[in-house]
Amino acid sequence: MDEGDTRQNGKNMRPEYFFWTALLIGALLFVPTPEEDTRVPPHALPAGAGAAGTEETVDPYAALRLTARAAIVYDARRGAVRYAYNADEVRPLASLTKLVTAATALSLIPSTTEITVTSLAIAEEGESGFLAGERWLLRDLISLMLLESSNDAARAVATGAGMVAAGVENEEAGRAFFIDRMNEQVRAQGLLSTYFLNESDETERLGGAYGTARELAYILADALTEFPEAFTATRFEALVVPDEVARPRTVRNTNHDTDRFPLLIASKTGYTDLAGGNLALAFDAGFNRPIIVVALGGTRAGRFTDAEALVWATLEQLTENP
Repeated sequence: MDEGDTRQNGKNMRPEYFFWTALLIGALLFVPTPEEDTRVPPHALPAGAGAAGTEETVDPYAALRLTARAAIVYDARRGAVRYAYNADEVRPLASLTKLVTAATALSLIPSTTEITVTSLAIAEEGESGFLAGERWLLRDLISLMLLESSNDAARAVATGAGMVAAGVENEEAGRAFFIDRMNEQVRAQGLLSTYFLNESDETERLGGAYGTARELAYILADALTEFPEAFTATRFEALVVPDEVARPRTVRNTNHDTDRFPLLIASKTGYTDLAGGNLALAFDAGFNRPIIVVALGGTRAGRFTDAEALVWATLEQLTENP
């Protein structure tokens, strides 16, 4: 078609054709061109970065490297678990068993009951310098048992309290009665994974007591509520047991690092080749807020650094999330 024909056809076009053509061209001119999305996905934000008006919170527990095979941090006042690692794994308790020995004895007889140390008690593994026939107030014997982690004292507590509570004179019968009460006590608390074969978890090959970090935290929390005075001694590195019945003596804590834990309420160590290094403690996070820390299955030295790391991580978390 030549130029003359084109112009002629244009003359014959209807006006509405030009209207719709102009409208379409105008619309195309206002379509926005796509732009590259340069936003960083939330999961890729660098530390400290975040949306406007927000700050990224860092979990202080995330960086922990524990030697413990199981651990827990339990807020006793709020009934809340703040940290847990293999907390329901059943493990040997070693001398953490003595926490339950103390609580069971105090639930059976008064703390001022006189207990006689027998020759069978001092035959237990370990040496606490007892003499057969010594008489101790139960509360002082418990303090010595918890501080020195004395198996002799644990045997004397279990046998003596069991004999008095059961009304029997036979040592083995009294001890058997006591160990039954230990197991009944944890069952009454609804704890199904913790059990005791003896009062100190000292056996030649197999553990004498087993439980979980979670259940032990509950046990310690309840014991501190019911018998707070029984665990006061465990806050100190050393203590002189008063001369009320037996001869006075200076008792040293198996937790040599009590000063490393702020506002310590109570602590108990445990170690065997089978169990590894165990440590349970309670500290006050402020305004009468006991926090329980339990670490099981660590190394002999690592149990202390594990617990210390958990304490400080908890205090840091509490500043962000009370």
